[in-house]
Amino acid sequence: MPAPDAQPADRSAESSEAADEKALDPDRPSLTRSDERLLSYLADVGADYQAFVAGNTGLYDDHAESRLTALADAGLVERVSGEAVFRITDAGRAALRDDCPRWSD
Repeated sequence: MPAPDAQPADRSAESSEAADEKALDPDRPSLTRSDERLLSYLADVGADYQAFVAGNTGLYDDHAESRLTALADAGLVERVSGEAVFRITDAGRAALRDDCPRWSD
């Protein structure tokens, strides 16, 4: 039985190198599962209050706040008002679209 992290024998070295380059690209945001949930939710609803974003994505409010702040710093979401209303940016939509093939489910 192969090790759980063993790569298939038929995988070419070129595809492995391309995947490594993509993973090491400093300009490409690395999204967490929480980030994916937040971005997907905001892409669906447009804009929402941070507390509603947290509740509707099943994340704790403190965690959602920290991830939304990180996503805002990366330019993937933006505050719509001073009342912590967030919406996804075009860059956030692109990051979400680019990250979709890596989702495990």
